[in-house]
Amino acid sequence: MTFVSPIALAVLAGIVQGVVEWLPVSSKTMITLIFAAAGYSFGTAYVLGLLANMGSFAAALWYFRRDIIGALRGLRQPWADTDGAKTLRYLVLATLATGAVGIPAYELAKHVLSAATGAVAMFAIGGMLLVTSVINTRRERLARAAAHEGKHEVPGTVGSLVVGACQGIAALPGVSRSAMTVTPLLLRGYDAKAALRFSFLLDVPALLGAGLVPLVVEHGGSRAMSSVGPGLLVALLAVSVVVSFLTIDAVLRVAARLRSSIITLVIGLLTIASALAFGLR
Repeated sequence: MTFVSPIALAVLAGIVQGVVEWLPVSSKTMITLIFAAAGYSFGTAYVLGLLANMGSFAAALWYFRRDIIGALRGLRQPWADTDGAKTLRYLVLATLATGAVGIPAYELAKHVLSAATGAVAMFAIGGMLLVTSVINTRRERLARAAAHEGKHEVPGTVGSLVVGACQGIAALPGVSRSAMTVTPLLLRGYDAKAALRFSFLLDVPALLGAGLVPLVVEHGGSRAMSSVGPGLLVALLAVSVVVSFLTIDAVLRVAARLRSSIITLVIGLLTIASALAFGLR
């Protein structure tokens, strides 16, 4: 039972998804908290947070269309030393590593959130947001140190697998995908601009996978859609597509300088405080 109108909920969630996806803050967690606050179960809210990624997929695909086209051309000679072939190998290897880590993480998160009480689920999400805040603090320090010089080449085999595995961990609620991918790139010597570019280029298959996994793994997405109705989900995705197209360029420019560690710290503390208050009622 929800406490706000479905259309208002869809518009709010779509706007949040369209903006927050491009920041080092977990968009799926924000969507999860929005739907949980509206009265949905945390298990359903978490799946809806993943399905909402499909709205930003179209914007990411368009924004990085030249890189994607170059990677597709690399299919003709996938082991060549061209930029397209290197980008193709990076996307494939990182995506495979993401799936190997992310699908078990999704299953774990879904079962824990479905079985946990509201207070416990909120407390767990708040704790993971604090972890993201710590990761973002490290990322910000590394980005400042790498502001002027560093690697620019496409990550190789080891780098691709490391970044992909870190991205898979971001299937857990509260963990930011971009924070988990930018940080290892900075640690491997990439400058801030290159790390952000390769992180969000990998967002294209990641967004598609995040939206599809709930639909194909135990049909969690179908159950979530039946809970909210197809109209709400379609409205959410439509709003997130529009907002993502309008904001991706501007937000990506701001994201390199944004103190997202402060944002995730505040959200995490507020979530934990809400969980404690909810549990004491």
